[in-house]
Amino acid sequence: MKKIIRVFILSCLIVTCFIPNVAYASVGASQLGWQDVTLTDEEFNAILSLNPNNEITPYATGLIIGKNIAVSKSGNTLTIAGETRGSSNVTKCGFSEVTIQRRKNASSSWSNYQTYKDLYRESTSYKLTKIVTVPSGYQYRVTCTHYAKKNIFSTQKIDNTSNIVTV
Repeated sequence: MKKIIRVFILSCLIVTCFIPNVAYASVGASQLGWQDVTLTDEEFNAILSLNPNNEITPYATGLIIGKNIAVSKSGNTLTIAGETRGSSNVTKCGFSEVTIQRRKNASSSWSNYQTYKDLYRESTSYKLTKIVTVPSGYQYRVTCTHYAKKNIFSTQKIDNTSNIVTV
């Protein structure tokens, strides 16, 4: 009798392993706020000018010759502007990761609010223009990793941090 019960339980376990299991992912409310936005060159450059740490390197020797990231606010909406420029022999350019971080006040540490990965295209440059609606009462900044690829053996990644805004 014990052998029959063991065989039955084992059979049930094997059958349940072969039943397809579908998992549904839900998009949170914060994910819905990340949207593309079209900015004029003047608006784009005005946002980039808010970050004094942006580097323009006309004589760079690596694959990335220019990198910028900045954030501005209007009410509870953040506008994120960023750019990665690669040398003329770059085949893929952009951001491998963009993270919106926040903190309650200047004495607390930064925590990740939203992270986006693999924002690039097959080109020598990539402009990032996004808006996101965020809760008020926090300071926000954007950290990113600029990415450029020449071939399978030659890639470059550079970390960068935007200016800080209070919402």
